[in-house]
Amino acid sequence: MFLGRFQPFHQGHRDALQSLQKDFDEVRVLIGSADRSGEQKNPLEFSTRKQMIQNCTDIQVNGIEDESKDEEGNRKWASKLEDEVEDAVLVSGNELVQRLVKEYTEIELREPDYSDPEVYSGTEIRRRIRSGEEWRYLVPECSTEILEEHLEAVEESGIEYEFEPGWKKENAFYGTADR
Repeated sequence: MFLGRFQPFHQGHRDALQSLQKDFDEVRVLIGSADRSGEQKNPLEFSTRKQMIQNCTDIQVNGIEDESKDEEGNRKWASKLEDEVEDAVLVSGNELVQRLVKEYTEIELREPDYSDPEVYSGTEIRRRIRSGEEWRYLVPECSTEILEEHLEAVEESGIEYEFEPGWKKENAFYGTADR
């Protein structure tokens, strides 16, 4: 089970999925923050993200909604995640997810095998879209058209960055958990 927000689905995600398909007989995708859209960090709706992934793979895609941001909500979310994952291995690079899984569940956890995580970043792709820079080479061709139909949502979500354009991991607004 590969868990991510996929805001948007990018080439790093696709490469990680292809790597997982070599290691496991069955791979599924679980889209986090499925109930959230129109926010700075989550501009794309669940259905758009699901469509982008399904356009590029034949993998089953589901969603999981957030709970409140307090520890009780985190505990509930971890329980919901455990029900969704069942006896599968969970693959996630998100630091909060990793902490919650370790604290509240018995889920086997694994880091994704991202190729070039300094290059492929949802934060950077959204920044490039908002600033009018080229972004298409960071997204698989099979999902580019879908993303192009929803550029306005990304542009309107706007985070005002206070650093020079150009991706540098240390300047990422949300860090590595935002892939």
